This record gives sequence, C-alpha cells and structure tokens, in this order.
Amino acid sequence: MSSSKPNIVLIETDQQTAETLSLYGNPVLKTPALERLAEQGVVFDLAFCNYPACSPSRSSMFTGRYASTIGVHANHMLINPNETTLPQVLKEHGYQTAIIGKNHAFMNDATKSYYPGAVAEKSSLLREVFDHVRLAEHGHMVDGYRNDPEVKAAHEWAQRNCWSSPLGHGTNPARPEKCGTYLIGQSMIDYLEEVRDPEKPFLTWLSFPDPHTPYQVPEPYASLINPADVPLPPKDNLDGKPERQKVMHIMDAMDCADDDLIRKVRAIHYGMIRFIDDTLAKIFAKMESLGLMENTVIVFTSDHGDSMGAHGLIQKHNAFYDSFTHVPFIVYAPGYNGPKRTDHMVELIDVMPTILDLAGVPVPYGCQGRSLAPFLQGKPYAPREYVVIESGEEGEPIKLSDITVRPEHPFDERYFVWCAYRDAWMGKGKSIRTHDWKLNVYASGEGELYDLNNDPDELTNLFGNPAQDRIRNELERKLLMWSIAKEDRLPMNRTVNLNYEQKKKEAVKPEH
Repeated sequence: MSSSKPNIVLIETDQQTAETLSLYGNPVLKTPALERLAEQGVVFDLAFCNYPACSPSRSSMFTGRYASTIGVHANHMLINPNETTLPQVLKEHGYQTAIIGKNHAFMNDATKSYYPGAVAEKSSLLREVFDHVRLAEHGHMVDGYRNDPEVKAAHEWAQRNCWSSPLGHGTNPARPEKCGTYLIGQSMIDYLEEVRDPEKPFLTWLSFPDPHTPYQVPEPYASLINPADVPLPPKDNLDGKPERQKVMHIMDAMDCADDDLIRKVRAIHYGMIRFIDDTLAKIFAKMESLGLMENTVIVFTSDHGDSMGAHGLIQKHNAFYDSFTHVPFIVYAPGYNGPKRTDHMVELIDVMPTILDLAGVPVPYGCQGRSLAPFLQGKPYAPREYVVIESGEEGEPIKLSDITVRPEHPFDERYFVWCAYRDAWMGKGKSIRTHDWKLNVYASGEGELYDLNNDPDELTNLFGNPAQDRIRNELERKLLMWSIAKEDRLPMNRTVNLNYEQKKKEAVKPEH
C-alpha cells in the first residue's frame, strides 16, 4: 500500500446475488471488468449482507453496526443522524467525499428524523457527510439529466411497463446513453476529471440502482443472453419451510410463473449486470489514465440478493436463503499480493472498519464490524467462524389463511410487489451461518436448519430432526454468545473513574 492515504471507491449494486457473476460460477454471463479487477485483487467467496433489504443493509454497512443495534429494523428506515458513519469519519480526516447514484441510507432533513432526541451538531445527514451529491433512483432518473426528454422517456417506459407487477420485464427502447447506468458512469467520470480536489484523497460511493427492479435494459443488453441458455435453480416446493415463504410464493404469483418466464426475467437481470460491468470498464480506464489506480482501494459489492426464482421466490424477502443474503465482494488494494480467492467469511458491517484501517484512520468506538485490513496487508488475521444475518419487524407474520386478494398472474399490476408491503416483513428472525451449517430462528418459534455440505441449495429443512439436535444446540449457543457480544457499547461508560490497572502501576512507583 502507498504511504499516502489511499483513495476509496466503494461500488455497490442493488439486489444482486453473488451467483449472478461468472466469478461465482455463473455459466452464461461474462463480466470482463470485474474479472480483471478480481485478477488484480481478491474475491471473497463467502460475503453476506446483514439484512436482506436495501436500507437496513446499507445503514449497517455505513455505520459498521448491526441493523438491530442502530434501530433500522425495516426497509425505508434510514440512519439515525446521531450515528457515526464512514463518510463522516473520512471527511473529518481530510477526505473529499462523494455519493454518485442511489442513497437509501442517509437522511436529508434532520427535522424529519423519527429517532428520539435532538440531532447532534456533527450529524450524519446526507449533505453534511458528502461533499458532492449526485443522486439516482430506480429507473433512469439521475441528477444532472432529469430534464433530458430521452432520459425522461426511458424512465417513464421502465416505470409504466416493468415496475408494478411481480415479474414485469422488458427491453427499454431508449438508447443506452440515455439510461441510468450509463449516466451514473458519466457522472463518475465527470467527478474524477472535473470535481475532485487532486490535493485530497477521496471516498466515492458509486451506487448503481440496478439490477433491482424494474427488470428492463436497452439493447444490446436486453438480447445479450439467450433465455434458453439460462440455468434454473433446483425446484423447491417449500415443504417443511416457514409458512411465510409460502405466502411470498403466492403473493408474487410465482405459483403461476413457468420456467420460460423465469429464464426471460433472469436474462434481463443479467443484461442489466453486464451494462453495469461495461460502465465500470470505462470508469476503470479513466482512473488508469488519471494515474489513480496506483493509490485507490476499490471494493465491489451489493446490498443484498435477488432470489430470481430460487425457492419459488422473486426479488428480496424476509428470509435467509443464500439467494437473498450471499453478495459479491471483490477488493482491489494496491500492493496486495495474497491469494486471488478466499473463503474467509465477510459481513457487510466489515466494510467500514476495513476502509478506515486501510486509510490509517481510527475505527470509532462502538463499531461492530471486523476489519479485513490485516488480511489484505499480509498480516496475522483471524477470520470469522460464522456470520449473522437479521431480518423482520416485530409482529405476527401473515398466514395463508389471511390472504383474500392476490395477484392472479405474474403481470398483474393491481397489488404491486409483495416485498414492498410492511406485512411481508412481519416476524423477526436471525440466521447464523458457518461454512457447513445454517440455522435460522424466528420469534414465532419456527426455524430452519440446513446442512450446507450435503444440501447447498437449502432444500431440506432439518430443524425438527432429532438427529441434528447437537448441531442445532451448538449453533443456538453461538447465536446466544453473538447476541451478548453485539450488545451496544454506546454510550461509552465514563462514570466510573477507579481503574485497577492504574492503581497497580501507582503501587509500584519507586520511592524517592
């Protein structure tokens, strides 16, 4: 690593499972820019979000603290402005900070905070922690291009045709140059060339709203992958699974979706990812031409997955399958010469302490993530034994018997998509995943236990199997120990001044 503070580019896509990339085994989609980045860095095979929904995942990542710790227990809740966040800390240590793309983590207005108590003077509000803000939404609206008639038309087409139904998808008739992914890339290039202060290190959160819904992309990406070539996940009839998953299956009309339809949606989803990859290729080329690659750390990840038909489910949900929680995680760090892949387990709350460590900036008290910097720097490193993922709001999950209206087919627009409903996230749960096993426990008393070595697709629930009592008890004990360890250390205890170590030192002071 260079002796000067490195620049940081944190690239985040939205709703992209690791398995969508060739780097994680996808047989039909090539992503050359990410593959080249991985050749120069390291791929973490086992990285997981801490909550399988956008804002809790992003909020925990930027605070280095679990969603339950910071009180972001549902999608669309945002970071308490009084929390300490990654861009805030880096800005205080001389970094120029920028967000280009989707936010869905930082509040814009302190007066609308729903957290008790006044907002501190040094707060984590969007325009206080980021020097440069260029926002984008799902579809094609990007700051700086919102009045362009072609951009508007691309956005309206996406919203009208592919937004309101569970499996709406299509080919956007717009030119690629007028679509959101391209415009975010152009905004990043403009920032690198014209906006950033060359005298300061920079942190840029490059945040693509795709490949989240609406599932649509322009040509040539819409036809890039032949749906007939797209593999499908194994069938899961959800027998022995929590009832809430059967509700998800029906409320997204997945019981009416055939294999051909799922293949078509997957092919569009893959086209969206390739569009992002081609955009990254231009950004990386620009960084090389500006001489920035020699002193820039690049992290590529996603906030959570998309089941894309696995387990008879689509999009994101209150569930813990790897299709929802396993995210890509690639790190390029100048000077790194370790293994090209590792099975060290990573949680997204590890992003904040890792980046701060690599920047030579102290990690704030109360951060619950674990820095990967020692591993990246070839120093002694003790990897995680397991990861923990949280999900759900307080309340009773809806039952099949509660359903009186539902979409009649995958293109039914009357009820929108189930994962957008508050009811879809009722029922709190936690998941603990080791290399070999996954245990999911729910407040309702339901549970899941999967033998990942023999059942990597998580099809057979062993939770009630007496033969697995030992492993279940062991994992429950680990989850209990995790719960104790993660209890919030804030505020720091400054009320007791007596310190035994200090007294021991004073006691052995030489007499004069």
